[in-house]
Amino acid sequence: MMKRLLTFIAGIAVFATSVLPTSAATTDVALSPGDLITSNQTQAVYYYAPDGRRYVFPNEKTYFTWYPDFSTVKVIDHGRLSTLPLGRSNVTYRPGVKMVKITTDPRTYVVERGGILRHVTSEELAKTLYGTNWKDKIEDVPDAFFSNYKVGTQIDTASQYSPADVTNTTATITQDKSFDDTIATISIGNISNGFVPKSLTIKKNTRVTWVNRDIADHTVTGTGFNSGNIPADGEFSYTFKNVGSYNYSCSIHPSMTATINVVE
Repeated sequence: MMKRLLTFIAGIAVFATSVLPTSAATTDVALSPGDLITSNQTQAVYYYAPDGRRYVFPNEKTYFTWYPDFSTVKVIDHGRLSTLPLGRSNVTYRPGVKMVKITTDPRTYVVERGGILRHVTSEELAKTLYGTNWKDKIEDVPDAFFSNYKVGTQIDTASQYSPADVTNTTATITQDKSFDDTIATISIGNISNGFVPKSLTIKKNTRVTWVNRDIADHTVTGTGFNSGNIPADGEFSYTFKNVGSYNYSCSIHPSMTATINVVE
């Protein structure tokens, strides 16, 4: 447990590059599962997943295997960002884009979906997979992040792995981590932070679950759905079957309001 905690702390600290101006304004932007988020009080960037958690990019090298720049990162209020629990692991390299080495391991690996590492058994095989400049495709993964990966079966022939194929079939982190994209999760914070996100855009027939992460009771009350009192750590779920905009609030704390936008 302590090793995992240290890994999370390291993951948050390592991505300490100036991603966005610290003066960037925070607004109640609409979020959808799969968005990139940060706040103007942190230099970490997170992937907002369907499970309502935020998954950190441990460093820029990992980030740039998934995205070309930071133009799509959304800045939200730091209190609301903190209301979203951390994911159970960090984001890993996008499959097929790079080969990796662990600093304490001399072997070279390719990356499969799900953060699975497969040992490339020869230099000739690496050259076949990634070309004559294959060494330029290798990046070191710090020991602290090794626990985010699993070691799978080794690769002996080029027919066992196609970099282009695994990259094309793993277009999103949701696919890489095998998240269910028919669900979405909203965190209920204290009165100041409210529902997080305050505005969520989902597809029709998505099942939304609200999780009360506050110590006080709250409700989710809207047209056609009413949770009743939700205690600390309690949950309420509702499936949105029709396109439209749904406003809701906490009947105990009327200042807590939010919106679900349902699209095709």
